[in-house]
Amino acid sequence: MTRLNERIVDSRFFKRRKATEDTKRKIANWDTWDCADPEFKYDYERRVSLYVHQGKAELTFSDGEVVDLQPGDFLTIEQGASAIWKIMEPIRNSYVYHDTFESASRRASQVRWQDK
Repeated sequence: MTRLNERIVDSRFFKRRKATEDTKRKIANWDTWDCADPEFKYDYERRVSLYVHQGKAELTFSDGEVVDLQPGDFLTIEQGASAIWKIMEPIRNSYVYHDTFESASRRASQVRWQDK
């Protein structure tokens, strides 16, 4: 695991960052997920990114790496990862599976060129 600063972490199975304002704008139409279960395991068959709105959790991946989540964090989990979630405070996330993104050519129409 590479810790670039307190909230930036890169690992084999995940990357965590603090969400930028641009990221927060892009998640507006993502699905949301709420969870208060104290602990559960999840196997990731698809690459997924999530933004934490509220709550706290700790994920322990199958390789032993641990990442904590708090409001404002942006986490990408790689396909094939497996993690045990421990929910410290009921958590609310926005999330998207990467295979549901529009293609880059179609996304070009979403760029606000007048703002550049």
